[in-house]
Amino acid sequence: KLPASVIDRLSEDPAVASVTPDGSIELTGWNYASDSMESLASVADKVLQADQFWNNGYTGAGVDIALIDSGVSPVDGLPVPNKVVNGPDLSFESQDASLRYLDSYGHGTHLAGIMAGQSDSTPNKITTKEAKRHFLGIAPDARIVNVKVATRNGATDVSQVIAAIDWVVQHRDDNGMNIRVINLSFGTDSTQSYYLDPLAFAVEQAWSHGIVVVVAAGNDGNSSALRNPASDPFVIAVGAAAVNGSERTNDDSIPEFSCCGTNQSHVDVVAPGRSIVSLLAPGSAASV
Repeated sequence: KLPASVIDRLSEDPAVASVTPDGSIELTGWNYASDSMESLASVADKVLQADQFWNNGYTGAGVDIALIDSGVSPVDGLPVPNKVVNGPDLSFESQDASLRYLDSYGHGTHLAGIMAGQSDSTPNKITTKEAKRHFLGIAPDARIVNVKVATRNGATDVSQVIAAIDWVVQHRDDNGMNIRVINLSFGTDSTQSYYLDPLAFAVEQAWSHGIVVVVAAGNDGNSSALRNPASDPFVIAVGAAAVNGSERTNDDSIPEFSCCGTNQSHVDVVAPGRSIVSLLAPGSAASV
């Protein structure tokens, strides 16, 4: 931390590329009331048809997903041995042994269930039939690498996220890991170009090391610009779709909260993102 009076001196140092003030980040969530709750079985079977991939043996096995979020709690649906691997806890709760790595907000556990949840009674071979009898995420054999950055209020700093992305890049192949995907369900309202933004630079470093970076577009409304780093062309920017419980696309809609972007920078894809049923971290802010 430096006083503003020394910024010019710091900027003149030949070893410094640029100076950017740290900012705050809020995890992407939305209290959207809906009568239509979407089960993962319905989404996987009717909408995404993920079960067709499962039937052909593509279940996420061997792939690690770095979930940079509010932590992951060991709840039913994530009990399979080696399902969740803890990376560093870079949040302000890391010094509390009772909270370290755990999800006090509820966001990270919810996402982990959607991505790779799997009830312990699931057979070794996952097929369409199992999707309707067991709790399964979209890539049920993938592994979650839990990198906690946010606390119970669902907030963190840009510098903490950059440190988390850097850790993932540096350790993507350590100890048998195979991190191929980073998930960032948050963003900032940075006004500077991605050419200059440090967070955008960090995600591009992950991309250049062979990691797919998936970023939430934002929840500022359909006409709003993409949040940073979803605005960076090297990531996959994802908006939300309301699928209304059917496999048809002609009754889908874009929820009023979901950012769509502009002509210059818009979402790459929309996916079911309203009222998805997943796992709840007990005692978290989401459970209150």
